Amino acid sequence: MIIGSIKEQNADETRVALVPSVVKKLTAGGFTVLLENGFGQKAGFTDKEYISAGANIRSTPGEIYAESLLLLQIRPPSADFLAMLTPKQLIAADFRNAELSELPQNITILRLERVPRTSVAQSIDILSAQNTVRGYAAALYALAHSSRIAPQLMTAAASLKAASALVIGAGVTGLQAASVFKRQGCRVTILDISPNAEELAKSVGAGFSMAQSRDELAALLNGKSFILAAAAAPDGNSPQIISKDLLPSLQSGTVIVDTTENNVEIQENRKTTAAYRFYRNPLAERLMPLTASELWANNMYNLISTIAAPGDSFSLNADYIVPMLDQSLPTARSDSGKDARRASPQIQTPVGISAVQTSDKTANIPAGL
Repeated sequence: MIIGSIKEQNADETRVALVPSVVKKLTAGGFTVLLENGFGQKAGFTDKEYISAGANIRSTPGEIYAESLLLLQIRPPSADFLAMLTPKQLIAADFRNAELSELPQNITILRLERVPRTSVAQSIDILSAQNTVRGYAAALYALAHSSRIAPQLMTAAASLKAASALVIGAGVTGLQAASVFKRQGCRVTILDISPNAEELAKSVGAGFSMAQSRDELAALLNGKSFILAAAAAPDGNSPQIISKDLLPSLQSGTVIVDTTENNVEIQENRKTTAAYRFYRNPLAERLMPLTASELWANNMYNLISTIAAPGDSFSLNADYIVPMLDQSLPTARSDSGKDARRASPQIQTPVGISAVQTSDKTANIPAGL
């Protein structure tokens, strides 16, 4: 079977779907891997490394799409490349930013963002893997952009109190961020709407709050050196947690990092005032593309091990593969023409925290934010 991937076409995307260590395992298993010239440059991988691993480097991306049976990408390519695909080919990518109504008919896609969050599908779960890197990168970003250090220190000059950090959301991103803050010496509190999240907070050494009123939330925000927002629904939409009227309660010099589109009611992706420094980056994993790419590529290796069948064919009948599969796109949409996604659990919001639906605006967030 021929597996191919071209350079990501979004100029801000730094990750790649395959890394040399995974290419080596694939070629050792009898697969042929075709990659575009300069494929891994942004993630820190050279063509020489890929060639040593057994990949074939091509200068023309169109050749790769014409010859490959399985295409792997971070994000789907342009319509011109998708139009080249035949029903026998399969492309696997994160299609959250794609206009599904504009995709060619009768192509077969695996929507990696739809992987069920179950133990049996854990090895191909790109969302959990990327969110791990996102939380780590976002917390380090917050620490690096603060005007103070994090840990408590006793010096001859003065005694310094430990910084206080608030992490909103006890998902994978939030827990990873909380653990980073904790290891750097911060006093950490996790805010979440579920009482079950208290045990998760304890597992990373953090305190826990549900802040069930606006006043409780305002009190929780007060005095924090770091606020990291990471509350998102399973369907990718993010509730608004911190409204504009709560921002005056922040202490001077607070660093806020929003890893979602909408947790913090600030329109700009960067904003500095006398009270706070604000940064929004829903794709903070792009800040650490080598690690993010390694995790993605290993997810893809596990996916290939599941779906590759003898005779250059695919086995797509596994219970956790079927929800990711769109084979006849027109019939996969609702009558209104919108993407017919699987039903997702509804966000339950406590008093003082409003849930709003937002469009996906992450496609062109620069990696350096």
